[in-house]
Amino acid sequence: MPLRTTSKALRDPSFWRLLLHLPKTARLAVRLLKDSRVPINGKLIFGLALAYLISPLDLIPDFVFPIVGHMDDLGILLAGVKYLMRQTPPPILEEHLAQID
Repeated sequence: MPLRTTSKALRDPSFWRLLLHLPKTARLAVRLLKDSRVPINGKLIFGLALAYLISPLDLIPDFVFPIVGHMDDLGILLAGVKYLMRQTPPPILEEHLAQID
């Protein structure tokens, strides 16, 4: 995809856009976690979302409701990514978006 399309899609992301661009969203999240200029509170919330994902305790158990159970995990993870992106100053976010495209 061209740089403008992905950057525009991830600049003000909805859950569907984050999901559609999942590989780029994952690369962006890793880059933001490594960047010392990104506020710690965004990293902390994203870390808690990751901990929820790997935790055996779920709001909706995966083994009882397989599809819905996995969707709640994905929703919480995407909410963590979205929070991380919103806490990142726009110039830093733009810099990382330009580098992953």
